[in-house]
Amino acid sequence: MEFIKMIKQIEGQVRELQKKLAETQKERNLLRLQPCKGDLEIRQKDEEINRLDKSIAFLNQQIRETEKKRREMMSEAIKKPGNESPFS
Repeated sequence: MEFIKMIKQIEGQVRELQKKLAETQKERNLLRLQPCKGDLEIRQKDEEINRLDKSIAFLNQQIRETEKKRREMMSEAIKKPGNESPFS
């Protein structure tokens, strides 16, 4: 039962990270579509897009690591005798 609670908690973390990723991607796309009036605005926009790109890459990495942790927990739950299946 403990494994199931931990798996559910990890799944919640994945959902939160995915939500944050979607928001960041939306913000980046909106920024990318905004017009610029001069070189200064172009540089500022590029810097902000680069910051958002780094954030997107970081969130993707966190999602991958968290999903890996979830898979490992599910594998452990299945291997341990006496544990009920997390799939039920």
